Amino acid sequence: MKDLQVISLTRSALKNALEQNLYWKNDSKFVPFSKSKALWLLRNERIEDDDVCAVLGLEHNTLVAFIYLIPDWINTKEGIHKIYWSSRWWVSDDYKTSILSTYLRKVSLESVQNQMIIKYLVNETEEYYKKQPFTRFSSRERYIMLFDLNHNFIVSKVKPLRIALPLLKVFTKISHAFISVINKRRINSKDISYEYLSQIDSNAWNFIKKHCDSDLIKKTKTYINWQIDNNQYVIAKDEHKFSQNCLISSISSNIYNLNFLISKTTKKIGFISALVRRNEFVLRYFLSDEENHNTCMDALVDNFIKSKCSILIVEDEILGKKIASKFLNIYSNKRKIYSLAHHDVALNFENKDVHQQDGNFA
Repeated sequence: MKDLQVISLTRSALKNALEQNLYWKNDSKFVPFSKSKALWLLRNERIEDDDVCAVLGLEHNTLVAFIYLIPDWINTKEGIHKIYWSSRWWVSDDYKTSILSTYLRKVSLESVQNQMIIKYLVNETEEYYKKQPFTRFSSRERYIMLFDLNHNFIVSKVKPLRIALPLLKVFTKISHAFISVINKRRINSKDISYEYLSQIDSNAWNFIKKHCDSDLIKKTKTYINWQIDNNQYVIAKDEHKFSQNCLISSISSNIYNLNFLISKTTKKIGFISALVRRNEFVLRYFLSDEENHNTCMDALVDNFIKSKCSILIVEDEILGKKIASKFLNIYSNKRKIYSLAHHDVALNFENKDVHQQDGNFA
């Protein structure tokens, strides 16, 4: 490990890095995030100038390791408490067997005084966290549902079929159209209307607020507007020609947040926000009371079909189970996921739940 630097990137340092183009030079193979994403991070109302938003491992000015951190506020009995979400932990192939990865994690914890929460535990890091002072809490089900005969999915499962890829792409389009027609017929949209929003106004916030009061993460209108801000993304018609690999994906030929209120006759009954990214529809907010849950589910699937996406990702067990049973899909993967919190986070996590809108910064 020659000329290796480990940098704790504060908000102030990130601002300076953007002005000097430090991490986005033309010869950079990997960059932590796009410039648009970096500017979005600076606009977070919950980040202060000395807050760390990333830890970088650099060798000869080349990015070889990266941990992503986002400051946030949690609700406690004593009031608001600052924590940091850690949602990306990456090391280049050349350093997979070195101590760099665990060293970066140690530095990241020290940089945030151990006030760290991991939204969900992934298989690659499970063994590491078993040996660390983290508490596992908030188990929940994640559903990933596929609504066509996706050629990429088929080839990943049966590699010899790669030779028939052009034909499989045709089957993908045909199956997508067929399944969409069937599922449209299963939607009950009587007396339902949508109000699409690029930003949350006071009218929408009045509805959203009452459904988020008990969330682990404190919500404000400003916070949600930052969370769903489409300026964090870059639309690139040919993203494959983009010369750099962003470790936090925010550049695509098709990427945006879709947000809308649902009304039945004149009454507001639901709010939905999702990230549309390529052919994925990643649900972020699904807010509804129990009485209108099925109607809002139909509204969700209606807009999923209109988006022309084929993959729906839901981190809500009740909702995921209902969609999988009512609507035709090719494949449904259900996986139990957990959140983790460092022992030094001053909160009793025994009865605390992480909702899909908490720590969701895709």
